[in-house]
Amino acid sequence: MHMRKLITTASLLFVLFSCKQEERNVITGIPRELAVERRSSISAIRYDLFFDIPSNRKDSIRAKVTISFDLKEVILVQLDYAADSTSLKNISVNGELSSLVYKNEHILIEAGLLNKGTNSVTIEFNAGDGALNRNEEYLYTLFVPSRASTCFPVFDQPDLKAIYSLELSIPADWLAVSNGKTISSEMDQGKKRLHFSDSKPTSSYQFAFAAGKFRQAIDPQSGMTMYYRETDSLKVARNAPRIFELHRQSLAWLEEYTKIDYPYEKFDFALMPAFQFGGMEHPGSIFYKESSLFLETSATVNEELRRASLIAHETAHMWFGNLVTMEWFNDVWLKEVFANFMAAKMVSPSFPEINHDLRFLMSHFPAAYEIDRSAGAHPVQQPLDNLRNAGSVYGAIIYQKAPIMMRNLETWIGLENFQLGLQEYLQNFSYGNATWDDLVNCLKKHTDQDLKVWNKAWIKTGGMPELAVSKNPDGKSYVIVSNDSAGIIWPQTFDYNIITPQGQRIQEVTIRNSPRALLNEATEAEIKSIPNWKGRGYGFFHTSPTELLELIPKQSDVEARAGMWMNVWEIFLRGGLDPILLLEKIQEAVNKEKDPLLLEYLTDKLARVYWKFLTPARRSLAGTTIDDALFNLITSEKDNSRKRTLYNSYRSVASSPQAIDNLKKLWSNKITLGLDLSERDHIQLAYALALREVDGYQEILNQQLQSITNPDRKAEMQFILPALSADPATRDVFFESLKRKENRAREPWVLEAVRYLHHPLRSERSIRYVAPSLQLLEETQRSGDIFFPKGWLDATLGDSQSEEVGNAVRDYLKQNSNLRADLRNKLLQSADMLFRAEQIIKKSQSENPN
Repeated sequence: MHMRKLITTASLLFVLFSCKQEERNVITGIPRELAVERRSSISAIRYDLFFDIPSNRKDSIRAKVTISFDLKEVILVQLDYAADSTSLKNISVNGELSSLVYKNEHILIEAGLLNKGTNSVTIEFNAGDGALNRNEEYLYTLFVPSRASTCFPVFDQPDLKAIYSLELSIPADWLAVSNGKTISSEMDQGKKRLHFSDSKPTSSYQFAFAAGKFRQAIDPQSGMTMYYRETDSLKVARNAPRIFELHRQSLAWLEEYTKIDYPYEKFDFALMPAFQFGGMEHPGSIFYKESSLFLETSATVNEELRRASLIAHETAHMWFGNLVTMEWFNDVWLKEVFANFMAAKMVSPSFPEINHDLRFLMSHFPAAYEIDRSAGAHPVQQPLDNLRNAGSVYGAIIYQKAPIMMRNLETWIGLENFQLGLQEYLQNFSYGNATWDDLVNCLKKHTDQDLKVWNKAWIKTGGMPELAVSKNPDGKSYVIVSNDSAGIIWPQTFDYNIITPQGQRIQEVTIRNSPRALLNEATEAEIKSIPNWKGRGYGFFHTSPTELLELIPKQSDVEARAGMWMNVWEIFLRGGLDPILLLEKIQEAVNKEKDPLLLEYLTDKLARVYWKFLTPARRSLAGTTIDDALFNLITSEKDNSRKRTLYNSYRSVASSPQAIDNLKKLWSNKITLGLDLSERDHIQLAYALALREVDGYQEILNQQLQSITNPDRKAEMQFILPALSADPATRDVFFESLKRKENRAREPWVLEAVRYLHHPLRSERSIRYVAPSLQLLEETQRSGDIFFPKGWLDATLGDSQSEEVGNAVRDYLKQNSNLRADLRNKLLQSADMLFRAEQIIKKSQSENPN
């Protein structure tokens, strides 16, 4: 039956869908079947949106949307709305008021109310808060991957691009930014009313706005505007010119590489104090985490590089992701791979002193290996049946492994051919959507290489190959064997350094259509070698760890040292080295290493071994030696970047009475060690002292809190303080509070606090939080942003090493055998180091009982 009647807000009627001729299963979320049906039927979509934003964040946001669209044929239309259905006020379809029919996060519009061709639906409602990120003085939207529907009714899938027209009513002293330009601003009943220009065709997750008490900085060269909340004017003045310069350089590079002008009418960005990601690429209105762009005066070269890479990454998305968008989120990696891959190319000219091959190696391989060595490994391209689960496809495989694979492909088909294929892809699908297969078809036109074998291994298969040298039956020739039980061939090229009595020779090895590759007639006496020279190959390369540790100090090439250290780490994690021996060797390397990129990798591994793979007793024996060595290195180091890296390591591992006293003196400015310590540094020192429960730590925290003038940093510290308390009951109450969704709203704060709850110095007490944290896993996926579930697991398990915690994970997996595969993978990834720590510690204790 069809329902048509005039209704008022007071008499609004919600009806479960039961129209006989249109009966169907309405599924929560956005299943693939619904998305395909809508894509084939609906086009020419436009949203005219209005939000009335009050100054009090507890007050409702009145809103209205008019959705215009064309129908190819008259069908039941499902609008996505994942907010509270009682916030819906009224609906009119093609100018006539109608009853609201709502089921399983969808507003159902019956076919009888619609026309073939043009239609219009107007809905008045109170905006849902799910993705509005409301704070006392500002708010910002974050709609990726399909969270626009938690705010307003929408077709919330990436391949239904639309024109967005936005009006905002905001407090008079607020500023606002959105995808389009501000085309009018007027006062209306004491508030500011802004109207923004129409967007280009845009996916729902790319639509965005922010409003609040922001400040502005305008680049005089380009006209781009930066919105920010930082109150330290000197920090802003110091950073702003470089931030604008990096954006200008990125835009110019991409226009030249793609041969396509910047595709949107403006380029602005807003910096958020507690932003969930490093950045989000909304067209014309990028959002960043403020601390990622506003660096301290003592920033390391790695921090400078990370900022430049982040800016390049988000700018690259204007072409790769925004101009051409994936059709479905199973191909979300397709936008992320090019953002990271292009970023690696783009930052090179700005840092001529940096070895960028080393930078690529250190930025991508370790993080990708973290996932691919685990039981939760998965392919680059993952299945996705419903957009409500799309957040789970994100992770290191698409951000770090995929760029490695893309560089592999670029090398295989040639740089120029690769560029031509990408240019054709962007031209063919501008302002539209495309799949990985669409890109492959463009690339095929510019190469004779068969991409099937490559595609099967690197895109469709999870994990990584294991490679080893094997003797041929003739007793003389040796081959590289890629071991894969599924018979997958992993095409790639890498080098071996063959060590002979006459010297060394570098041999290039290519695996193409066979899992074996010949090492040039090497004799048995010559087979001593350094595999995967400079780390260019991807996989686990079997070799002797003692030989590697002996040879590393003899290598003058930093890429060679880096590749060898990564191999040593992989061998260690598979039980091939005692942690104390590895710790000693890493410390020796830290004492000598001058390259800032490799030094940061080594100090990270030093802390990982110290906290994760040593028992408290062995940690106590090693601590003073490490503390003293790091302190001496800091005091003698002249290079600011290396000094800062060493200091960060010292603050992390400090455990001896003298080291802890030095941290206290650094916090109180009694010593500086030649470091320019910022407010953020002093906050972190106060946290470190609280974790170590030094005398007077509570007064240190109180003084630090009172000294903070920035309201956002003060609010952050107030949130985190209970997690640092020496009182176990206070920490228990804080953990219990995190079970409520509203207390997990500021996700970066939550994750930092949870890491403090589970710090190794609190490990005995924190075991009780593990099981209930795992029980919250599915809830964190439903209510949190895309990186939060994995972050929650990492913060909970990251520093754990005990069998009791391992058992809690195993029990949870056993009791939840129906856990979705994507969440199971996330848990197995986060627990991988825990499981390895259990085994390595057991083995070490059995071999070294004293």
